This record gives sequence, C-alpha cells and structure tokens, in this order.
Amino acid sequence: VERNISSKIVHGSRRDLIAKGFAAFAAFSSCAVSPVAAELKPGTVFLTGKAPKVPGDKPRDPSDTKGTKKDTGFLRSVSDCKSKCERTPGPGGLARSKEDCLSECQDICCTTYEQCTFAIVPRI
Repeated sequence: VERNISSKIVHGSRRDLIAKGFAAFAAFSSCAVSPVAAELKPGTVFLTGKAPKVPGDKPRDPSDTKGTKKDTGFLRSVSDCKSKCERTPGPGGLARSKEDCLSECQDICCTTYEQCTFAIVPRI
C-alpha cells in the first residue's frame, strides 16, 4: 500500500476500491425511482396468477382477455415457442421435456404480471 498525501495520490487496497464503488452505486441507485413504482397506487394487492387489484379501479369486463393468462395472443405465442423448443436439442443433445419448454416459454412470452406468475406447469 502506497500513500502519498502531498501529491494527492492515494493507492489503497482493492477491498477499499470495491467498497467505495459499491457505496457510490448504492447511493445513486437508491435515488432513482423506477417508472413502475411511480405508477403504483398505495393499497394495490398482488396475487400470484391474477391481475393486481388496484383500489378505485373499475372492474374489468369478464369477456376481455387482453393481458390475462387466457389472452389468445399470449397462448399462441407460448404454443409456437413450445413447439420450437421441443424440436431443438437441449444440453447434451437430448430432447427437452414439455414442462421445461413451457416454463421457459412462459418467461419469454409473458407481458403482464398475471401471465408471468400463473402456474403454467403444475408444481409438485
């Protein structure tokens, strides 16, 4: 460790540098407000596999499936992804299972909270 205070050059340990960098990152990242967090209303209830319940919002039309797990665009996208996934070999050259492909495709194709969190594959 070399310290030369007169010329303002200070060489510390790698641990000191990493600690200072982490502190700076933590300070700046905590100041930023994400756009999603800014849009949330207090009292919003999140249930896995369902749309968030926001106080004061009018109920959705039951026949409107846009953004839900029954959205035809979402289901079509998952179906296409699953068929492509099952045709491509996985690690080691072996075929992937239907369950593995569905889980992976759900993560790729989902656009809403409800689509991303519902159990597309039964959990054991």
